[in-house]
Amino acid sequence: MDTSVPAGSYLAAVRDLNGLQTNYQIIQQIKASGGRMNQHSIPEFCAFLEKIGHSVKDLDKLNVIHVAGTKGKGSTCAFTQSILTQLSEQRRAEGKQPLKIGLFTSPHLIQVRERIQINGQPISQLDFAKYFYETFDALRSPHPPLRKVSVDSPSMPMYFRFLTLMAYHTFLREQVDVAIMEVGVGGEYDSTNVVQQPVVCGIASLGIDHQNSLGSTIEEIAWHKAGIIKPKVPVVSVEQVPEALKVIEERARENDAELQVVKPVDDVELGIQGVHQRANAALATELCHVWAQRTHNVAASESYIARGLQLASWPGRSQSFPSPRVPSLTWH
Repeated sequence: MDTSVPAGSYLAAVRDLNGLQTNYQIIQQIKASGGRMNQHSIPEFCAFLEKIGHSVKDLDKLNVIHVAGTKGKGSTCAFTQSILTQLSEQRRAEGKQPLKIGLFTSPHLIQVRERIQINGQPISQLDFAKYFYETFDALRSPHPPLRKVSVDSPSMPMYFRFLTLMAYHTFLREQVDVAIMEVGVGGEYDSTNVVQQPVVCGIASLGIDHQNSLGSTIEEIAWHKAGIIKPKVPVVSVEQVPEALKVIEERARENDAELQVVKPVDDVELGIQGVHQRANAALATELCHVWAQRTHNVAASESYIARGLQLASWPGRSQSFPSPRVPSLTWH
């Protein structure tokens, strides 16, 4: 134990978080188990949620926008946050209560608290430490006992699952009006997928990824990604290759969920550069349309959507900046 780090501080929280099992280790275990570990992931996460004092039903209060995909889900979440920020400002100008917007995303670039944001800013070091230890200490406490799903169920979630649990706890404590949740890996068995009644689900561009845990074909991977689709909850997807879209359509039909497939936006200025971002912007736009209609019974205004797309920012992604040391050099 490093006694130079004050107990309960942000640095202590980061140290204790880093002591949890890593994503790479868990993926290797899933590979070795032939995928069987996945089947217990959501029930185990429900037990962790109960252990820290929340029910799965409590998550419905967060008005979740849930986003999966292989490429573009992070950018889609950034566009979505920016659009809803402009909706919030519009509400403020009309004398209405502005929105409190939560965002959970990964990975982080500099500090882990970037993964849990409120109103476009990472939670403070003080708040990170507070909510970390509320979660960490509740999990370590002998009371109430943790409900074990199987004999092999862990007593503490690994790194990413812990952060997901902490994010849900933070958003509930902070009483956010919306939580934008980016899937970590896959969808069907991802810890973010514990939410049962999101307001709307989104699927960004699909491709081959995480084959050890998701499968080797686009159909198998699409099945996992489309696992975030919930009964009677609208789902929006970007255009996909036919094999992937067929699986998404089947899973939407199984859940009696209305599916919209959106085309890339055109003639709109985007704050996040790249031709590929036009599909992500279209997905975010429709997610916000559906969210606004289902939660506030209002149609999304084209003015705040356009401004949100223009002001969106996602550091380290599709970004260029001049070198501070070599004037002729620009990093992309």
